[in-house]
Amino acid sequence: MKKKKIISQICIHVILVALTAICLLPFLSMISTSFMKVKGVLPNEPILFPNFPLYLENYVKAWTANHFQTYFFNTLYVSVVGLIVNLLISITMAYSFSRFQFPGKEPIFNLLLLTMMIPAQLAMISQYTVLNGLKLIDTYKGIWLLWGGTCVAGNTFFYRGFFEAVPKELEESMYLDGATRFQTLLHCIIPLSKPAIATQAVLAFNGYWSNLFDILTFTKSTNKRTLSVALQLFRGQYTTNYGLMFAASVIVIIPIIVLFVIFQKQFMQQGITDGSIKG
Repeated sequence: MKKKKIISQICIHVILVALTAICLLPFLSMISTSFMKVKGVLPNEPILFPNFPLYLENYVKAWTANHFQTYFFNTLYVSVVGLIVNLLISITMAYSFSRFQFPGKEPIFNLLLLTMMIPAQLAMISQYTVLNGLKLIDTYKGIWLLWGGTCVAGNTFFYRGFFEAVPKELEESMYLDGATRFQTLLHCIIPLSKPAIATQAVLAFNGYWSNLFDILTFTKSTNKRTLSVALQLFRGQYTTNYGLMFAASVIVIIPIIVLFVIFQKQFMQQGITDGSIKG
C-alpha cells in the first residue's frame, strides 16, 4: 500500500514538472531571444538558451529609446500610489463591514457587490463625465480616484471574509488594555490578515502595472504615458525587431516577478490564529 502511494506521488510530481516546463517554455524562449540579435523572422525552433556572448544592446536600446525609462518610472509611481489608495479604502471598509453594526449594513454591502457586475466599458462615459467635472482628466489623481472606486467592491468582499475569521476575543483583550479601534485594526487585524492582503496587493499591483484601457481613456499628455501604452507604441515601431521587442517585454514584467518573489511566502497561509484563543 505504501509502495503504491509512493509511485502515485512520483507520477503526480512528474506530471506537474512536465506541465510547469510546458508553461515556462514560451517565457524562457522570450528571455533567450531578448539576448540575441534577431530581426525580420523568428527562428523556426524556440530558442531556450541564448548564444554567448550575450547581446545586451537590446536592453540598452529598449531602456533608452522613446523615453521608455520615463514611462517605466511613471508606471511605478502611479501603480504604487494606486495600490496604497486601494489598500487604505478596501481595508477600512472591510473592517467596518466585518465589525460594525449599522442600519442597512447587508443591503449596502450587497449593493456594493452589485457594482462588480457592471462592465468597465459601460461605466466609462459616466466615469469620464465625473472626472471631467472635477477637472481630473489627464491627471494621475483622477486615475487613482478611478481605481480606488472601481476596485474597492471586490477587495472589500475579499478582506471582509478574512477579517471575520479573526477571533473577536483578541480585539476585546486589546480594548481592555486601552486600545482604540484604529490601534486594533493596525496591530491585530492587519498582521493576522497578511496572507490575504499580500495576495490581493500583488494582484492589484499587477492590474495597475499593466493597465492600458484607463490610461488611454483618461490621460492625454505624452509625459503621463505608462509602460502599457509605451509597449504598444514600441511594438508598432519595432514590429520585426524581435530581440528588441522581447527585451522591452522582459523589462516590463521584471517588477511583477520581483513583487511575487518577495510576497510568495505570504500567499494564502492558513492557521495563523490557531491556538491564539484557549478553548
